Amino acid sequence: MLSFLSVFAVSLLHAALYVACIYAAVALGPPVDGNRDHPLVIRRRMRGAIAATLLSLAATALILRRGSHGFVALMGLDPRRALASSGVSLLLTATLYLGPLTMDHLDGAFGWDRLRLSVGQALRDPACWRNYVVGPITEELVFRSAVVPLWVANGVDPLVCVLVSPLAFAVAHIHHAVASIWGGEEVRRVLLRMVLQLVYTAVFGCYAVGLFLRTGSVAGPIVAHAFCNVQGLPSIGRIGENAQYKYVLWLVHVVGLLGMLVLFEPMTRPGVFIANNK
Repeated sequence: MLSFLSVFAVSLLHAALYVACIYAAVALGPPVDGNRDHPLVIRRRMRGAIAATLLSLAATALILRRGSHGFVALMGLDPRRALASSGVSLLLTATLYLGPLTMDHLDGAFGWDRLRLSVGQALRDPACWRNYVVGPITEELVFRSAVVPLWVANGVDPLVCVLVSPLAFAVAHIHHAVASIWGGEEVRRVLLRMVLQLVYTAVFGCYAVGLFLRTGSVAGPIVAHAFCNVQGLPSIGRIGENAQYKYVLWLVHVVGLLGMLVLFEPMTRPGVFIANNK
């Protein structure tokens, strides 16, 4: 058994490994004259993220096997739970984003021609593969499948897992702020953006850990992560731009948030949509 501080330290090591592999993958290749959104840099960073994910998963599996734990199920890798976890997580996350989705509908974002054009562009854009595919998959495998089981296996209360383990996930995003400061961006602006990102990633991390623990699969958090990346932070300022439906949109935003909170427990209750643990 590891102590609470030891488990937290190991979680931070997973975060450090993830970030280190991303930068190592860029540094070890031929020099590239471009920022993090340069296509070649993106591809290298994705390879680094994949390498870090495999190392983290292997390390956690070895630790859990030594402790006589069933590591496949504990790490949320049981394929029999993936479909239900994905469906429940998608429904809950879409409910949370009911307000932004309604505004997108009013803006015509779901028209067939516009969707076809957006999907076609996304498939050709390395940044979209990073943000909507590789990023969500690798980050959830590391910070949920590799990190959370260490907390569970060491007897940490589930509520503590939900509230504390996401801090490693949030800390792993600090490197963006450091890179921006080195790039000459105004420090105050960078710090404000960093605080916002830390809060957002920590809150999402709590939600993702909750989905992971309640559905028993990492598939749900991956789907939720990708959905949130596509939607981004809800833009409350957009509500005022539509005077005709302003009050309706405020109501829909509130209903979406409350709806997700109300539905979370029954939708993830074992035996409802998610199979009982056996």
